[in-house]
Amino acid sequence: MMTTRRTLLAVSLTTPMIARAQGTWSPDRAVRLVVPFAAGGGQDVIGRLFGQAVTPLVGQNIVIENRGGAGGILGAEAVARAAPDGTALLLATAGQLTIAKAVGRRLPYDPLADFTPVAWLIDSPVALLVAPDLPARDLAGVLDFARGAPLPLPYASTGIGTNTHLIMEDLKARARLNIEHVPYRGAAAAFTDLMASRIKLMFVSLPSVLGFSGGQLRVMAVTSRERFPALPAIPTMIESGVPDFEASIWTGLSAPAGTPAPIVERWRAAFTAALEGEVVKPRLAALGALPRGAGPEAFGAMLREDLARWTAVAAPLSINLD
Repeated sequence: MMTTRRTLLAVSLTTPMIARAQGTWSPDRAVRLVVPFAAGGGQDVIGRLFGQAVTPLVGQNIVIENRGGAGGILGAEAVARAAPDGTALLLATAGQLTIAKAVGRRLPYDPLADFTPVAWLIDSPVALLVAPDLPARDLAGVLDFARGAPLPLPYASTGIGTNTHLIMEDLKARARLNIEHVPYRGAAAAFTDLMASRIKLMFVSLPSVLGFSGGQLRVMAVTSRERFPALPAIPTMIESGVPDFEASIWTGLSAPAGTPAPIVERWRAAFTAALEGEVVKPRLAALGALPRGAGPEAFGAMLREDLARWTAVAAPLSINLD
């Protein structure tokens, strides 16, 4: 793998610091990157890309450990309970941290207090799709139609208390839409019913849009702040008339609480450097992702804001997942 001088400098500067923090430095110690989902999914692909990219930068083997179950909570718990020595890291998403707490899941850890934020790696916005028979040409028309519908329009999500559920409920409240939730077990069946007009709206991941080859797909907007580079003709929710409406399925890197600052900095430097490398960077667009590369302070602030936002959205929904 080719590395830049900047990448090598960023990582090499942190190596002496981690050696002092640990007392002894052993590059032979494997590091577990816990992906809290089963192998083969989008987060697993992201984790393996980072593992491949970071291993040569730090001179340690990054072992991907898939710990699925309970929406990722089991994997997050494993990292929360691990020693804070830099050898156990969590590929974190809202499903284990902010949204999990917002919807009232009984968690065996505190999603803020039991983890140290390391890096906010990527954002994966979603797209708003509508059924082929919906009589609207743009997002403004869709929202007007949904506000004035005599009966609630059914919308799909990938499950109760998921990102796609809460993002639509946020839009519903902001735009005063007459819509009702129809949860599905995953995206495939929901997508089929959308194309058959049995449901009328849904938020979906961008890879689902990018990989679609049919001619009936109606994409109204994306939830990123700027237009997504691979879909330049699709406007954002903000420019389509929904002020400050931004949402993403973010991915970050967390360590156990109490991890020393030099170790946190070492992993921040290595993972953010990997974002610019030839293993990760060329794959981001196909994964529907945008690079962030923010450090612990920005990641921690985002976690607090994300938790507050989704707690407010979920409060009137009376969600009970336990």
